[in-house]
Amino acid sequence: MFKKIQIIIVRLFIISMVLILSSCATIFGGQKNTIQIEAGSPEHALVYLDGKLLGEAPFKIKISKYLLQDGSIIEIRKDGFETMIYQVHRSPHIAYVAADILSGVVPLIIDVADGNIYRPNTRKIEYELVKVNTVNKKTSVQQKETQEKK
Repeated sequence: MFKKIQIIIVRLFIISMVLILSSCATIFGGQKNTIQIEAGSPEHALVYLDGKLLGEAPFKIKISKYLLQDGSIIEIRKDGFETMIYQVHRSPHIAYVAADILSGVVPLIIDVADGNIYRPNTRKIEYELVKVNTVNKKTSVQQKETQEKK
């Protein structure tokens, strides 16, 4: 009888540990990802995520994982300078993958299905915008007219 109780206790412990550790990214990963825009040149450039203003650099912001997707575009803009564009790429977080595999296949499936296992590769962005040369810049129409006159 005592042996059966020990077996039941061990099985309950194993099941509870699997449930506790299951879907590690869902439990521990949270719903937001942090992006940090470092101070760059020129100062106080505007930062956009998929066309929506996030703020003026430098700053650090937590963005919902639903807004920061694979393929999202981060733009850094300042009048008189060329826009710098970063494309966000997300990949599985190795620690969450390892924990999910150790916990069983079901937690891995859950984390992949809800997207919590993915983290953006670009978390810290440094920028250096190039000044636009407007003095000698001709539009394509002006260049075409000049060529036609020759």
